[in-house]
Amino acid sequence: MKLYVVRHGETTYNEKDLVCGISDAPLTERGRQQAKALSGEIAKRHIDRVFASPLQRARETAELALTGTGLTYTVEPRLIEEDFGDSEGVPRTDSVFQFAKRNLGVRQPKGESFIRLCHRVYSLIEDTAEKYPEERILWVCHGTLGRAVRTYFVDMSNEEIYSYNMENCEILEFEL
Repeated sequence: MKLYVVRHGETTYNEKDLVCGISDAPLTERGRQQAKALSGEIAKRHIDRVFASPLQRARETAELALTGTGLTYTVEPRLIEEDFGDSEGVPRTDSVFQFAKRNLGVRQPKGESFIRLCHRVYSLIEDTAEKYPEERILWVCHGTLGRAVRTYFVDMSNEEIYSYNMENCEILEFEL
């Protein structure tokens, strides 16, 4: 299986540098343009199947990015972003948010930990590889999800995980 992971386009929360997990922040006009620009890149990769997070920003990114490709997407609930709990909507510099982000096993207050997110993501990777072993799969999802997928395929120190940032509409590529 070849797995491509795309982070959604820029959102209103991204624009203001706010924590955005399960909050349903909409794309900005720039985010919509980023998503539209993906269609050519997706066509080049000969994708067989597309899955998207249930959150609006990922679904809209998928719809715009798939325009003209002949592909459709399926909503996959396990692709939802990490639940940042009480940290949703706070500045990304917030000390409580940063503490839990740096300490991978610490849950965001009333949310989930990065390790818990990895459990969900790793099982999805393995389920997808089992169901579609010869296919090229595209996931349209979120930055922290992309970070978790990366840790499945690439050994990373805690500091590397903390520092890693996936850009809006960036495409990661992995093979299993």
